[in-house]
Amino acid sequence: MKNRYVGVGIFVVVGTVLFALAIFLIGNQHSFFAKHVELYTEFKNLNGLVKGAKVRVGGFDAGEVADISVPSSPSAGFRLKLQLNEQVRSLVRTDSVATIATEGVVGDKVLLIGPGSPTSPEAAPLTTLPSKDTSDIADLIQKSTTLVSDASGTMKVVADKLTAALDSVTSTVDNTNDLVTGIKQGRGAIGMLLRDEKTATDIRQALANVRDATASLNHASAQADALVSDFQSRGLPGKAENITAKADAIISDLQSRNFGEKLDQTMDTVHSAAHNIDATTKQLRDTLAKALAPDAQGRDAGDNIRQTLSNVNEATANIADDTEALKHGFFFRGFFKHRGYYTMAQLAPDKYRHDKVFANPKNPRIWIEAAEIFQPKQGESEVLSTSGQARIDAAVAKLGDRVIGNAIVVEGYAIYGTSTDQLALSNRRAMLVRNYLHTRFQLDNRNIGTVPLSAFPPSATRKENWNGICIVLLSQAS
Repeated sequence: MKNRYVGVGIFVVVGTVLFALAIFLIGNQHSFFAKHVELYTEFKNLNGLVKGAKVRVGGFDAGEVADISVPSSPSAGFRLKLQLNEQVRSLVRTDSVATIATEGVVGDKVLLIGPGSPTSPEAAPLTTLPSKDTSDIADLIQKSTTLVSDASGTMKVVADKLTAALDSVTSTVDNTNDLVTGIKQGRGAIGMLLRDEKTATDIRQALANVRDATASLNHASAQADALVSDFQSRGLPGKAENITAKADAIISDLQSRNFGEKLDQTMDTVHSAAHNIDATTKQLRDTLAKALAPDAQGRDAGDNIRQTLSNVNEATANIADDTEALKHGFFFRGFFKHRGYYTMAQLAPDKYRHDKVFANPKNPRIWIEAAEIFQPKQGESEVLSTSGQARIDAAVAKLGDRVIGNAIVVEGYAIYGTSTDQLALSNRRAMLVRNYLHTRFQLDNRNIGTVPLSAFPPSATRKENWNGICIVLLSQAS
């Protein structure tokens, strides 16, 4: 009998638990028996969103936040696993945006997914939807407080400036009132003109003096007319005729001395000299025409000169090729190697990395990172910094007086960007250091070479990569 009661009790407890669980699932609308699709999204700030929060698609309760993964670094975001009902799958597209919102004013946090555009494809299972971070109310309040504080400070500054301006206006008005009062009281030149009778009398006397001066000028003009009449009465026209007669006598004397004939002879001599110059010019022109005339093959002097220069260039190129061949020949290779036949201005990166002369371990090397000597500048990629110039000076001091007269190679390195970007930046870095060495220490340009090696030093240096420059002093043994 007792076992029977125990069995009935267990049945009742199990049934009650199952009934409560069913009510819980139905009450929370978890759609326990419905089909689901899993999607993902990411947020920098969850703003209080927790696991199990509702997910709404177009305002419709469509699922829940099944899981939240904590990011491994501050630069990453929280990854949310969303479990949505299959029936809303057609509304969620690849361009649907997920946002975090609040139910009501102080309600729970929910995840909203906006329906995508009809032209976008449906979001496949396990797709990561784009998200948009929203501002929290506390952040908005903080920003509003900062804005009000800034506005208050600005209004205080404006009020101070307005107060100063009003003070200046008040001072100006006071000064104007003092000036007008002084003028009315007779102070200053203007006040004297308005108030002093004696000054007015002096001005009237000055005007009377001007009128007297004008009358005196008129009298002087009359006296000048009288003087002209006196000259005429004294026979001045007759004296002028005597001067004219003397001029005629001088002209007659010149004619008696054959001045005109002598002038004509001089002009004939000038014409003869001009004729001789014309003849000489014609002879020179004929000589040049003969010199520039076509030869027996019909080629003129210009073609012959061009052909001669072309032959000289060809011969020079052949000599250069023959010399280059001798440099690498078995019998003369040692001579040129000892003499030194490398052109420092043209060093090919591939050949440089594997050449024994440049990769010789005996060559002193000074490695300098880019951050130590370069700094960015607006409008340019990089320039030498002041500390970088000091770093190069220290490197030259370390190498000592061996830098004078010996060959130096500046290797440029860059590890960022594409291979083309690395080559361009490493070449610019090497050129900047080379120009500084030439200007600062007056080194011979022919003894300073540059080579852009991108990010990869020669294998003999046992460095996998480098970002900066390396100053290499070629040893006498190499």
